[in-house]
Amino acid sequence: MSTRPAAPNDPRKTERQDEGGLGHPTRKTIEGKRIPQEAIAKIEELHRRFLQRKPNGWRAHLRDCDLSGLDLRGLNFSEAQFVSCNFANADLEDAKFIRADLFSTSFDQANLTRTNFTGADLRGAQFEGAELNAATLDGADLGLSVIFKHGKDSTVRQSMSSFRNANLRGTNLADARLSGASFEGADLSGVNMTGADLRDAKFAGATLNDVTLNAANLDDADLREAIMDADTFQRMEFTGAKRARKAPPPERLEQILASHLLWIQTDRREGLRADFSQTHLAGCNLAGRILAGAKFERAILTDANLEGAILAAANLRNAILARANLTRADLRGADMRGADLREAKQDGVLTGNLDGTSLQTRRA
Repeated sequence: MSTRPAAPNDPRKTERQDEGGLGHPTRKTIEGKRIPQEAIAKIEELHRRFLQRKPNGWRAHLRDCDLSGLDLRGLNFSEAQFVSCNFANADLEDAKFIRADLFSTSFDQANLTRTNFTGADLRGAQFEGAELNAATLDGADLGLSVIFKHGKDSTVRQSMSSFRNANLRGTNLADARLSGASFEGADLSGVNMTGADLRDAKFAGATLNDVTLNAANLDDADLREAIMDADTFQRMEFTGAKRARKAPPPERLEQILASHLLWIQTDRREGLRADFSQTHLAGCNLAGRILAGAKFERAILTDANLEGAILAAANLRNAILARANLTRADLRGADMRGADLREAKQDGVLTGNLDGTSLQTRRA
C-alpha cells in the first residue's frame, strides 16, 4: 500500500480522522477495487449527504481504485478523497472536485471540460492527453508527490504532475502550484497562470498564445521550445526562465542573411554561416531566401513564411515549424529529425538527395 506524508498545515488532516463528519459513523475506505458504473451514483449520494451534513453521510474515501472509462459528468465530489486512483478515459465534464484529495491520481485521456479542481491536492497527478478546456485549477497543488511503499521491498517514488499533450485552452491555473510540471506538447492558449508557481516547469512544444503570466514564478522554467505567436513572446515576462533568443531586428537580420550568402558564394572562405539555433522566429518572412546550410536547430518558426526558400543541407533538427509555409521550399539534404511540422504547408517541397553530396533529407 502506498502512503505519504501529510501536506504541511493541511486543513483536511483533522477531517480524515472522522470520514463521516459531524459524529456520523466512520465508513471504511474503499481500497484497490474496480468501481462499477452503477456504484458511482450511490457513492455520490452518500458523499452529498456528507457535504450537506445530513445523517448517514459518508465522505467518499477511495484509494488505489480503478474508475477508468466511467461517466461522472456533473457529479460533486468536493472534499472527497481519491488517492492514487485511476480516472483514465473517464468523462468528468462539469464535475466538481473542489478541495478534493487527488494525490497521485491519473486523469490521462479523460474529459475534464469545465471540471472544477479549485484548491485540490493534485500533487503528482497525471493529465497526459486529457481535455481540460475551461477547467478550473486555481489554487490547486500540482507539485511533486512522494510515495512510500512499505514492506519487504520498500521504495520511495517521486512524481511530477504531467499535462503532456493535454488541451488546457481557457483553463484557470491562477495561483496553482505547478513546480516541475510537464506541459510538453500541451495547448495552453488563453490560460490564466497569474501568480502560478511554475519553477522548473517544462514547455517543449507547448502552445502558449495569449497566456496570462502576471506575477508567476518562472525560475528555471524551460520555455526555449514553447510555441508562441510574436505578440505573446514580446510581451511575456521571462524573468528567471530559460527562453529562446529574440529574433534579430530587421536591419540585423538582413546583415546576417547577406553574410550567409557570402559564406555560400565563397565556399565558406568569407562571410559567416547563419545560426538561428533556439531563436524565436515565429511569423518571420523568409520567403525565397537562400539559407542553404543554415542552422535552425530548435528554432521557433511557427507561422513563418518559408515559401520558395533554399534550405538545402540546413539543420532543422527539433525546429518548431507548426503552421509554417514551406510551399516549394528546397529541403534536399536538410536534417529535419524531430521537427514539429503540425499543419505546415508543404506543397511542392523538394526533398531527397542533394546533388553532388551524399546528403539526404532526414525526417525520422
